[in-house]
Amino acid sequence: MKLNKNDLTKEELRHIISKKDNKKDNSVKFDDSMHFIGTKEVAVLMGCSVPVARQIMRRKDFPLVMCGKNLKVMKSELIKWASQRRV
Repeated sequence: MKLNKNDLTKEELRHIISKKDNKKDNSVKFDDSMHFIGTKEVAVLMGCSVPVARQIMRRKDFPLVMCGKNLKVMKSELIKWASQRRV
């Protein structure tokens, strides 16, 4: 019997993936704090339009990371930046 990922619960999938991660592996493991988001996601999180999000991301004090022409920000840094600017 072959299983699909839809047949398993999230906990079962995490358990299987964690077993694979325990094998000797030189790859870098990222957690949720290392998750990068783009302009569209920033706009959704901040509740503004994409052009306004782009303007905000171009500010000098914004923790921007350029990937070619793409604007990216680490999600944890965006949350920290926004919480510091909160009045």
